[in-house]
Amino acid sequence: MNKLELPEGKLEMPYQIGLCDDENYQLKVNTLFLKEIASKNKYDLEYHEFTSGKQLRNYLETNNLDALFLDIDLGEETGIEIATWIARKYSHIITVFVTGHREFAVEAFEVDAVGYLVKPYDIKKMENVMKKVITQLEKNAHDQEVHEIVITEENIKKKIDCRDILYIQRQVTKSIIKTQNRNYQIYEPISSLCERIGNSFVRINQGEVVRISLIAGIRGNIVYLKNGMEMAIGRTYRKSVMETYFGK
Repeated sequence: MNKLELPEGKLEMPYQIGLCDDENYQLKVNTLFLKEIASKNKYDLEYHEFTSGKQLRNYLETNNLDALFLDIDLGEETGIEIATWIARKYSHIITVFVTGHREFAVEAFEVDAVGYLVKPYDIKKMENVMKKVITQLEKNAHDQEVHEIVITEENIKKKIDCRDILYIQRQVTKSIIKTQNRNYQIYEPISSLCERIGNSFVRINQGEVVRISLIAGIRGNIVYLKNGMEMAIGRTYRKSVMETYFGK
């Protein structure tokens, strides 16, 4: 089932597709191909173009992508380097390499790329790869299950897309849910929220939960976030924080 064929009463966001290529012409061709493929197959997609690895990295600090079509030769850094970083920080993002270099194929699949398009290619080859991407996205969505949660704020029920949540903090009797656009203040324990928001978050201490991809680094007992915030790791949470961030 693609995202336009939804069960009754279910609301989902379009898949967020990134395209990164330092050649503007190739970038526009790739986007045009994907739009035609989406129209033909009824895929619900939104497109985000980047002309450098730096631009892409900055975007991912505060925004989400579901899949990425990534050139290997980007000048200052290679697509392989960027893909390795993405696999470590944003493991849910599906990567497809778009390149004129056949010799990087082995390295590409070492970072779990689902496709490798060698320039020049036609729209049919891109469509075949995109079908693999959609299949994997649907599988991931089914596995993760949690896309959104329903909260009650000021006696009004509201839906929050879990992908928009940056962190949650406890303030006296309330939980403050910080998203990219606003804060929500609700009377629900953090422990209860943790059970509902999925596995893209880690509890730092008794009163704070953060999106894993927002963590810039850890030094001692301090978690440094990409937005400049710092959070102290609670003693009983240290092991789970370290294992979640660095891997077991």
